[in-house]
Amino acid sequence: MATRTRKRGVLLSLSVALAAGLVTANGSASAADSASATRVAQAPFEMVQSPPGRVAAAPSPPPDPDMSAAAELFLTHVLDLLQKNSLERNKVDWPEVRRQAFADAAGAKTTADTYEAIDTAVKALNNRHTYFLRPDQAAALDPPVEVPGTEGPPPVPRGHLIGQKIGYVSLPTTDKIPGYARAGAEVVRTVDASGPCGWIVDLRGDSGGAMWPMLDALAPLLGDGRLGAFVDADGEQSAWELKKGQLSVGGEVISKDVPPSIETGEPGIDDYVTHNAYVLKRPRPPVAVLTGPETASAGEATLIAFRGRPEARSFGLPTAGLATGNTTYPFHDGSLLVLTETADVDRTGRRYGNTPIAPDVRVDFTDQDVAGGPGDPVVDAARKWLESRPACRA
Repeated sequence: MATRTRKRGVLLSLSVALAAGLVTANGSASAADSASATRVAQAPFEMVQSPPGRVAAAPSPPPDPDMSAAAELFLTHVLDLLQKNSLERNKVDWPEVRRQAFADAAGAKTTADTYEAIDTAVKALNNRHTYFLRPDQAAALDPPVEVPGTEGPPPVPRGHLIGQKIGYVSLPTTDKIPGYARAGAEVVRTVDASGPCGWIVDLRGDSGGAMWPMLDALAPLLGDGRLGAFVDADGEQSAWELKKGQLSVGGEVISKDVPPSIETGEPGIDDYVTHNAYVLKRPRPPVAVLTGPETASAGEATLIAFRGRPEARSFGLPTAGLATGNTTYPFHDGSLLVLTETADVDRTGRRYGNTPIAPDVRVDFTDQDVAGGPGDPVVDAARKWLESRPACRA
């Protein structure tokens, strides 16, 4: 298993499963739909070591003579993961949760026979960003990059110049899409060739995925230093930092390439991030960040990276309210646990979570309004503010 820092930080899983109907608001699984989620390798039944100072898992109830060893071991393992790693682990009556789980799974012969008991345990966490998926639902989270019969590959960042002064870049949802970070970096460089005095970062269509390719694309706009952090249930923080194009979390640099996973068989990814060290023609510009109800998870983390940055302001509507870091645990039977283990913190120390993040300036809009240019009410409001800033009045 990867280290706690890498497990928690290198990939931030997305909330699309919630929006697409894969899970309900209380965390239980519903009908599967096509979406994408990050995976962090977790060997079947590998026991999780308690970090120093953390309370060990409560003992499970006495063995049920009618439950198979495989079912008992599987259920115990999932409960251990929930208790030892969940952001809510200090708020739950674990002896009671375990008692109820084993009562619900009485007589279980297969791992599938324990699924409903796991659903109940997940619900006890009261975290809508945590969910447990059956094998068919988990399989639906990993569609191919290009699906025959669709319009082509998933979207990547795009951008253009608005008027003569304002750069615009829009980030879509991503989860380990090859070329995402490189395309985003190229968009910023291309738009910057015109020397814009201010920038609009549109996150209204960014419902999550992997945060690091997003931050990598926007590195020239973010600037070096601490961008934010993950904080766990015990208050331990792992800082997100940027230095000369290199992103790191908890002091560990995010690798350019993601190697193949031996445990899950997932292919590796080249250019996961680019270590984008490009310097803008007009450094430290004002930045307007656009948000809406589809801005979620990694999209919210990208917003948070701009919170507290000088000359940054957000416009639009409140976000989805899933500003937490997830770890995914795939199991040998094909099921998958997506577990919220951290909350996001901005560079000023403000903590976020599963509450929508309100913009600095509320601007109502509809899906039909989202045009990324003149006539889009949120873009117009952001542009007006940017053009009032000293950098654009000079």
